[in-house]
Amino acid sequence: MNRTLLAQALRFKAQRPHNKQIEALFKSARDYQESNELFFLDVKYGQRPKITNEQLFFEFLTYESGLTIDSFEDIESLLEQSASRKESIQKSGNSKSSYIKVFEKALLFQQGEEQPKLYVDYSNIVVEGEILAVENAETFLNIYPIMARFGFKNFLYLGGFPNKLTQEFLRDKDIVCFLDYDIEAIRIYDSILCEKKSFFKHPDIEYYFQQQSDKDKTLYLKQRKALPTEHSELDWLLQLIRDYSVVVEQEIFE
Repeated sequence: MNRTLLAQALRFKAQRPHNKQIEALFKSARDYQESNELFFLDVKYGQRPKITNEQLFFEFLTYESGLTIDSFEDIESLLEQSASRKESIQKSGNSKSSYIKVFEKALLFQQGEEQPKLYVDYSNIVVEGEILAVENAETFLNIYPIMARFGFKNFLYLGGFPNKLTQEFLRDKDIVCFLDYDIEAIRIYDSILCEKKSFFKHPDIEYYFQQQSDKDKTLYLKQRKALPTEHSELDWLLQLIRDYSVVVEQEIFE
């Protein structure tokens, strides 16, 4: 986690900072804007910089840090946590107010029934076939009996938005994303860059949406404002969310 980048980003919470106070942030943002043909940070000589699009600004910080950042409050929490935990945390991607301990420069990978292994060098990982990228940590710890029946034998802990090393590992991989069936998962899915990817659609997924329709809708209501109008690959998921006005978390599968 780049504390300097986040600390400079946080300067925008109270007031617009001076250009010299965000030099590192501006350099990274300039490169990101140019490579992605976006614009969210306006920096001009003799004027205080300003954020022109907060959503894109936080997406940039999410990409740069490998952590889920949706607000200035998220930045404050991450800076506070990293000071006490030596930057070994990552905010979970499941839209809950909790944090999952991970190593920012390592990835967690499992093959078959073997125990998951932590890698700081993934060059010796031999992969044949698809990798199931798992969002939820608790699910990942029991992933083989849950997903082996669907033919999966390679498992990677994703943790929502993957850290930098995991991002690098995925670049040339064929993956299936095992995410929550919610609105945040769509953003996670879109953020992943790899050779080939798909979203795991449980064969009985509509049944689970029906079962959830009579239960607490808190998470759906929290995410609803970010519901996309359409998606080239995940319209089936958008339709289920709209039809039942709920979301489904992957922990319900056994």
